[in-house]
Amino acid sequence: MFTLINNIIDRCFFTAIFILGVQLPEFMQQYQQRLAGHLAEAQSQLNQFEIIAQQHFDGSIITMVTRYKDNSEAAIVSTGELIERLSLRVEYLSTHLAQITQSDYLHNVYLFIWHLDNEIARGTVEHFSMAIPLELNAIATGGTLAITALILKTITVNLIKYPFKKKTVIEH
Repeated sequence: MFTLINNIIDRCFFTAIFILGVQLPEFMQQYQQRLAGHLAEAQSQLNQFEIIAQQHFDGSIITMVTRYKDNSEAAIVSTGELIERLSLRVEYLSTHLAQITQSDYLHNVYLFIWHLDNEIARGTVEHFSMAIPLELNAIATGGTLAITALILKTITVNLIKYPFKKKTVIEH
């Protein structure tokens, strides 16, 4: 009876992890879309300042930021700092987007996990809509995660059971 229950639990566990695993490519795609949206918005805002730099600072946004930050008026200094942060954000977002979209799937997963932007990930989670993509990457990810989780579960259960196993004494 215990074996039957354990098999049912294993199958349910495998299925749940598989379903979660096939969500990873979908989550990555929605994350990339959100990241691209943040980049487009930041670039649009920066473009407005670049127009001003074209008109008044010979096209150099760096000169504009430097002059703003050197100004004696606090509001102008704050604006210069804002433009500088916005410029850095555009650079960060474009680099991050390029990193997670430029290579093969496994490398993208690795880069996605290690370079995840927490703010964008939180927004993606809040608006995430589950889907079961019927593509090889999704199925392979789900299967790999499910098999790995099942193996880890089995190892953990066996390690927990090990100290409680009865010692058999071999008599001669």
